Amino acid sequence: MKIYYYKSAHGNFGDDLNAWIWDALLPGFFDDNEDVRVSGIGTIITSAMPPAKKWYVFSSGVGYGYPPASFGDSSWETLCVRGPLSAEILGLPKDKFITDGAALLNTLAEFKPLSEAERKGVIFVPHHHALVTGQWEKVCQQAGVEFVNPQSDAKTVIQKIRNAKLVLADAMHAAIIADAMRVPWVPLITSSQINTFKWLDWTQTINLPYRPTVLGSSSLREYLRDKSLYIYGEKYFLPGSDVEFAVKYFKGQRELKNKKWWGGYQELTQLVTHRVPNKGIKTIEGLFNLDLNERFINNASNVLTHAKSQPGFLSNDIRFNSNLERLLNGMDRLSKCK
Repeated sequence: MKIYYYKSAHGNFGDDLNAWIWDALLPGFFDDNEDVRVSGIGTIITSAMPPAKKWYVFSSGVGYGYPPASFGDSSWETLCVRGPLSAEILGLPKDKFITDGAALLNTLAEFKPLSEAERKGVIFVPHHHALVTGQWEKVCQQAGVEFVNPQSDAKTVIQKIRNAKLVLADAMHAAIIADAMRVPWVPLITSSQINTFKWLDWTQTINLPYRPTVLGSSSLREYLRDKSLYIYGEKYFLPGSDVEFAVKYFKGQRELKNKKWWGGYQELTQLVTHRVPNKGIKTIEGLFNLDLNERFINNASNVLTHAKSQPGFLSNDIRFNSNLERLLNGMDRLSKCK
């Protein structure tokens, strides 16, 4: 039975924790048998999932595209999905969602939550895409916040979260893991690529609202990229939307991107509106030793400074522990499937 999860070319802690968390939870249980697969933590229920004779779904989420054509037939067993939006899209009953599986970190001795007195400092964890054109280290330096690279070793990032007093989270798994470590978190937005559907899918399971603070761009190149996201279908942030609208928008975008012409359109518009301008600005900055980012850094720093003074969100202990108990029961069921 082999764990399936998304592997970023440059690393991403929220996905990379799949490499070891399952063995820590069920030592010696998993192997490399690709005939039987388990979908792990992440937004991975898509048509890109590889074929297998048997699939077990455990705490995975929906957020992009369609599931495999065979999803739901006798070769699939859904133990649980991440949240109610994933369940609705997949046509599953309400008892099939629990919460994100990263909450199980709370049960591992290595990541036992610390008392408030043992924790210190404020950290910012951006979405890994924010590193492509952003200047977030400089923003953090100016705001007096510790920058945590989401592409660092997953255990290193998790320990940073575990030891912080407050987590400023652009990356959704920074908030999920902070909540598991019982550390308050503040949801932030660095670009329109941050996926409202996914955040709502999770926050609904902990009975908290999703009210993110928009940081804005930290560089000219990031600003222009953000403005082009809508054109080539990568805009996922839906300000002020509720669950009903998020589901409706997701379905509409999914249908649009399934059109035969979409792939060619997306490639062309991304080239024209993002890649070429981005390369041009980068070249000009290098040739003339220009810094075109000061205004963006200052503005983002001001917002981040305000964000670090917020009390943050934290799920109710009763709700969190109830979800955790259900996840552990699910793990017990999974352990009997082999």
